[in-house]
Amino acid sequence: MISVLLGQIGRPFTADEVLSPYIYVFYAAFVVSFIFTPIMRSVAMYYGIIDEPDRIRKMHAVPVAYLGGVAVFLGWICGLAVSQFLRLHQVPLGWTTTHLVIKFSIVVGACCIVLLGLWDDILRLKPWVKIMGQVLAALILLADGIGTRLVEPVLVPVSHLLNNRFGLPMIPDWFIISISGLLVVFIVVFCCNATNLMDGLDGLCGGVTGVISAGLLFLAIHLAMAGSGLNTNWDGLRVVLGLALLGAVLGFVPYNFNPASIFMGDTGSMFLGFCCAVMIILMGQGQHPKWFMAATVMFALPVLDTLLAFTRRYVNGRPIFSADKHHIHHQLVARGFSVKQTVLISYGLAIFFALLGASIVYMRTRYVGAIYLVIFGSIIVAAYKMGMVHEKPRVVARRDLSTSEVVSTSVSIEQGSVLEIKEETTVVTTEESTWTTPPASSPMKIG
Repeated sequence: MISVLLGQIGRPFTADEVLSPYIYVFYAAFVVSFIFTPIMRSVAMYYGIIDEPDRIRKMHAVPVAYLGGVAVFLGWICGLAVSQFLRLHQVPLGWTTTHLVIKFSIVVGACCIVLLGLWDDILRLKPWVKIMGQVLAALILLADGIGTRLVEPVLVPVSHLLNNRFGLPMIPDWFIISISGLLVVFIVVFCCNATNLMDGLDGLCGGVTGVISAGLLFLAIHLAMAGSGLNTNWDGLRVVLGLALLGAVLGFVPYNFNPASIFMGDTGSMFLGFCCAVMIILMGQGQHPKWFMAATVMFALPVLDTLLAFTRRYVNGRPIFSADKHHIHHQLVARGFSVKQTVLISYGLAIFFALLGASIVYMRTRYVGAIYLVIFGSIIVAAYKMGMVHEKPRVVARRDLSTSEVVSTSVSIEQGSVLEIKEETTVVTTEESTWTTPPASSPMKIG
């Protein structure tokens, strides 16, 4: 019997051998999320936890219920619970249990993010409070050993190279752990806010995250196939997390697609970002750097949207965490695409990055770096040329056509730019009171 087990360890697994023991995780996550989404909608409507449209940034036509993110979380956690009744695809020698051991810190960190998002959906929180909660979730992961040696696959070879060629001392272990810890905190905070910023149109964040989770699941399966049973629990953990996330998201998206009957809110968007962050960190946990790079490429669309948003706000002198309506999806709508078309275009971009990330695992790292730089550099330049960094809408005042004033038509407005029509502020006076009617504005595409 022992000789049989030793013969299995070290041989590559097939995709079916890796996936088939855990597929029931997907079933549980999908069914629970699909059933609980309309239930949470009823709860949100009963307690008045709804999102009112403002016709500026919030582009839905009628009030829509929140709390969809709670249903996604319930699907995800039920998927993880089901994994405890399933057998590992390969039981390591010496193990007294045959089921997957899930790092409890992942569940605790996810609960912190969900409670933080739920609090924000109901009572509203300041950005720094959410940032501190996200940092806490990252520290919980680090306290359980997740990501504590994330940069080791990169720094150790560099340290050996410098030591052999120039006689420099080896990089100390505390430095590797410190840099890894900072990187883990950055990844968690960045991913949570990236998915949160993307949650601006019906079905956008959920669908894009679904594509990303499918790509990350592909990486997890491929990594488990190549792992040959040497790190079975880590391999199985990645696969289970990918299946749970994919099932929970797909159970929610049908209700959230345009026209949406429920929103995930900050509860769902930050939770999805946290799950993606954990998957990205686990891809770099003791693995070759290209797995980590492939995972980040798959998450590229939220990354680009967030980086462009922060750059745009910095260039235009606005606070980094201030809200605006110039995200990629807003830009597409302003250029004449409908909400559904914009969402489908975003899905297409997400699929492109997922396929690009999947192709990276078949390449040598030195080539991966070159492709990485060319793709992202080209996208940044294209975004700059399209006005996604410096774009400032032309604002004109709407006047009554019966006015005798002459309206100038000499202003040159660039084809494809956004024209914002602003109502004149009207002061209304009566015998009892005086008030000012606030200005309103609406975007219009030119050309």
